[in-house]
Amino acid sequence: MSDAALLDFLAHSTELEREAGERYTELAESLRTHNNLEVADFFARMAEESANHLAEVSAIADGRALPSIAPWDFEWPDAEAPETLSYETLHYRMTLREAMLLALGNEHAAERFYRRYAEGDEDETVRRVAAVFASEERSHAQRLERALEALPEVSTLARIDDDPPQMPE
Repeated sequence: MSDAALLDFLAHSTELEREAGERYTELAESLRTHNNLEVADFFARMAEESANHLAEVSAIADGRALPSIAPWDFEWPDAEAPETLSYETLHYRMTLREAMLLALGNEHAAERFYRRYAEGDEDETVRRVAAVFASEERSHAQRLERALEALPEVSTLARIDDDPPQMPE
């Protein structure tokens, strides 16, 4: 067992959950400002979920210092950590269904990220911990899928600008 391999994996996991939590918190605050309270509350719950995962990672690290990794040296499949919502996908009038679908995509991305470690890392401990994390992400995705089944397909909060720009004639 390589302690360095586990600590590197935990450093990536810490950054993944920290970035996700920060983004979800930022979105919750923004949507609360726009009075889209249902979606703001959902994003706040997602931020809490990220904080819970972050605490789990810290417990596994058990006080050991994680390696310091420069932002550009993280090995993400895309430009940002797998569970971080892209700003381009957001709208201040988005529905709860739209928000849940975006979060579902994040849960699947995080599961794939952890599954890659679980199935391919050389270190047995990393594979075991990553498999647990992948399973947790899959469980979150399944919970979102069930919640989505109960939501209407049609938007109840149309993307109509309450104060459209006025163009002089």
